[in-house]
Amino acid sequence: MPPTCLDLQETFGSRYRIEFEESYYAERSRQTVDDPWLQIIPCRFGHIYPQGGEMLAAATKRRGRTATMLRQVPGVEVRQDGSDGINVVFPVDLFPAVAAIMRPHRRAVLTDEQKATARELLAAYAFKPRCLATCEAQTGLPTPHVDTLPVPTA
Repeated sequence: MPPTCLDLQETFGSRYRIEFEESYYAERSRQTVDDPWLQIIPCRFGHIYPQGGEMLAAATKRRGRTATMLRQVPGVEVRQDGSDGINVVFPVDLFPAVAAIMRPHRRAVLTDEQKATARELLAAYAFKPRCLATCEAQTGLPTPHVDTLPVPTA
């Protein structure tokens, strides 16, 4: 049985943006892949990804203040310390503390009023089938049903 990992979309997808790492698109070219191992949560200072079981990991983009702050969180273990950043492993319970440091990108959530306003503003740019728009413009009559187009007379 293959090892399991935390599904980021199910766990954090309602609040944070979930993306896939680069290798997801190479795997996807061969077949449809829905692999939770390839999910990441993009953050301002790096990204968070599943490590296995109930463990998560975080990779920083650079060294400095972010890496120092992650090292100081109790329960966070440094796995790699490089010149371009660090990789740490932590239990899912510590996600709020790590997220406060890494600053994950949140999902855009619109209210019903904002959705209605956007719908009104974008209605002029909505797709209109060419034949219906052409018929209406040429004849000046109301648009006929899709399956009954006017027959041109000579």
